[in-house]
Amino acid sequence: MIKLIQGDCFEKIKDIPNESVDLIFTSPPYADRRKKCYEGKSADEYVDWFRPLGIEIKRILKPTGSFFLNIKPHTNKGERNLYVFDLVCDLKRNVGFMFVDEFSWEKNAFPGKLKGRFKNAFEPVYHFTTGNPNQINFNPLACGTPMKEESIARTYRKQCGAPKSGSGMTGMNTTNIRNLKLARPSNVIKVNNVSNQFSDKQLHPATFPEGLVEFFIKSFTNENDTVLDPFMGSGTTGIVAKKLNRNFIGIELEEQYFEIAKKRIEAPGNGRVSLRYELG
Repeated sequence: MIKLIQGDCFEKIKDIPNESVDLIFTSPPYADRRKKCYEGKSADEYVDWFRPLGIEIKRILKPTGSFFLNIKPHTNKGERNLYVFDLVCDLKRNVGFMFVDEFSWEKNAFPGKLKGRFKNAFEPVYHFTTGNPNQINFNPLACGTPMKEESIARTYRKQCGAPKSGSGMTGMNTTNIRNLKLARPSNVIKVNNVSNQFSDKQLHPATFPEGLVEFFIKSFTNENDTVLDPFMGSGTTGIVAKKLNRNFIGIELEEQYFEIAKKRIEAPGNGRVSLRYELG
């Protein structure tokens, strides 16, 4: 089931039942950015603005589910703004999420000559859950990479005791492990955000690549689970969810972007599934 909703996510999310969503992946409008496309929020008011949505996300997320937030603070007069860090702390301390991890999305770096700064080549993705972080849906090898022969050999070696350095770390005793083929990925995700000026995706001012969403949906959900993107934009999360046989709920405020998302998700080659729409 794919359900696309055109409206304000702060209100529309209230219609979603408690503990009914398995994964939420979204990239909300950044503070003080793209005011011509969305109603701009200043960095000073951003945390208070987002908190009501965070409360609703916590309500609808299953205890075994995950909430991924892709957002990076901008710079102002050469200094990196702190509102994103304030938001992460607020979601933990005031909304009540468990803060599981921080991922680094490594992407193509665009040329730049900002004084005192190198090229911007990554964005963070923050991972939250509502229950025990050790009990979330997790498929560690869904995006695994083939293990090298030398890595397999190291894995099978016997544990050799505590190191003299006093670090307390020991080698892994993997006597009972057999048929190793794949290695777990790290929390650094390397996916370039490839642009195509002829794609409908480019009609939206802020997009992310399908490969980024695919990593999280494959790793933290199973088939027929439900995925939500409350700031759907051009519909990338919905496209990936549909291709991977997940249910999807997408909410988008702006009608023009809603129509773009609808067109892209309906496109041939993105899987076959019934779609439902809710306008206004």
